[in-house]
Amino acid sequence: MNTTTGQHNHLQQVGASWVGNDSENPFETAFTKKERVLLKETFQKLDDPKDIVGLIFVDIVNDIAPELKKVFGVERAPKAGMLKMPKFGGHVARFTELIEQTTTMLGFTENLSGAWQLVRKTGRIHVKQSFLEQNQNQLEKNYFDVVLTTFIECFIPYLTGEKVIPVEEGGEKKKVRFAQTYTPSQITDVWKRLFSLISAQMTDSFELERTKQRNAQSQKTLAPHQHVEESERKKKRIQVQNL
Repeated sequence: MNTTTGQHNHLQQVGASWVGNDSENPFETAFTKKERVLLKETFQKLDDPKDIVGLIFVDIVNDIAPELKKVFGVERAPKAGMLKMPKFGGHVARFTELIEQTTTMLGFTENLSGAWQLVRKTGRIHVKQSFLEQNQNQLEKNYFDVVLTTFIECFIPYLTGEKVIPVEEGGEKKKVRFAQTYTPSQITDVWKRLFSLISAQMTDSFELERTKQRNAQSQKTLAPHQHVEESERKKKRIQVQNL
């Protein structure tokens, strides 16, 4: 265990959530330095990662979870035009940015804490999406798991070179600054672990945030006499503090 262990002997704030010892940063132990560099280099080698992410999300909302069409505002859009819809296209761009920033922090700047906080923040902000707030269920349909499992199956083949997006006529291939030094099995193993870890962390932070907000909401719906009692308790606490 590295020197960060002592820092987790007490509660640590990550954004708006408080987490304890059982929620230590998994990025510190999940990957070796070589594996973190692999993540950064193989992602960087992709010509157009956003195009690949877009294709996969189009498949998700059409074939795997069509109930998400309304969430993304594409329920009436033809399949070929979905990526031009602002909400859907914006989500594709943000997901691509999440993967790019996470792999850069892991494999280049070695900001493992930043990578963890970014992933957990992304999970938390999904509580604002009312469909997920009402329907996300770890035991029935975990939408984070649905998406990340699909990326394990469909995104990794582009990283290994098994699949490629055809370059448009007249287009130039992105210049690669390093040779491919990893085997397909290495790439598959490390990326599968990354996507699984992201799914687990986003699910956990989402659940914590949803519970926190629901508890706060239930406080607002106290009976009138309970509000009076709570107000009196606060006044007494203030009076005691001022003594």
